[in-house]
Amino acid sequence: MQILHREYWNCTGNTSIYPDHICDNEINDKKGEEDMLMILGFILLFLIMIIGGDRGVISLISLVGNMLLLSLAIWLMAAGAPVLLVTVGVGIIISCVTLFYQNGTNEKTKSAFTAVLITMAVLFFFIYMVVWRSEAGGLNEIQAAEDDVLYYNMNLDINMRNVATAVIILSTLGAVLDMALTVTTSVYEVSIHKPEMKLTELVESGMQIGREVIGTTVNTLLFAYVGESLLLFSYLKMQDYTLETLLNSKILFQNCVSMIFGAIACVVVMPVAAVLVGKRINIV
Repeated sequence: MQILHREYWNCTGNTSIYPDHICDNEINDKKGEEDMLMILGFILLFLIMIIGGDRGVISLISLVGNMLLLSLAIWLMAAGAPVLLVTVGVGIIISCVTLFYQNGTNEKTKSAFTAVLITMAVLFFFIYMVVWRSEAGGLNEIQAAEDDVLYYNMNLDINMRNVATAVIILSTLGAVLDMALTVTTSVYEVSIHKPEMKLTELVESGMQIGREVIGTTVNTLLFAYVGESLLLFSYLKMQDYTLETLLNSKILFQNCVSMIFGAIACVVVMPVAAVLVGKRINIV
């Protein structure tokens, strides 16, 4: 795998790998960023409570709970707990909070939860195999060249392949939950208005709805990645890196693999969720 290199400019305008000081304007910029984050956060809270109403507040509470769970997962991994075990446990709890607390316990959420478990269990082995074969764990070329890395303690007793697997799983989980709940809710609403429909018709209805949604979901994943990496791509283009170098770089692989597995998971969970909710409705 080819390595990307870059130079650093310290605040005096000279190229340096070891900057001797931090500029005052850099400190002021960081304070400005913190202020803007707080302002945007308050705007988000206000809009959720005003427009979303009670459901918006519940969604906000579940969001805070999921953030606390992710923080707990990071703390456990840093403390030496098995990374994959922590990831699986936290992923299941996040799914329960997102589905059952936010949307209630009913046939829709039960079917969506089961579909997510089946899909992620199947993809787990493929994700781990891809990470293991590609050796995608650890810092990428850009992260390894940043100023802050000079102050990191690299003597870490943690498996970076497992960390990379955990990152992909947790990145994929949100899109899968959204797709599963969309399909099960749609099928459930169709069955209420047309209770005479058979299982095959309900499944086909869910598949049709999923096909219409999958395009926008994949586009969301794609543009989220491209938008986040736009400055990086511009920088790499300015440095005249070849296409071969970029395709063989760890940074491109780490970003693309999460997007691709997210899209694959959304496609796979669609028929699973449709079948499960159709069977539950017929049983009831």
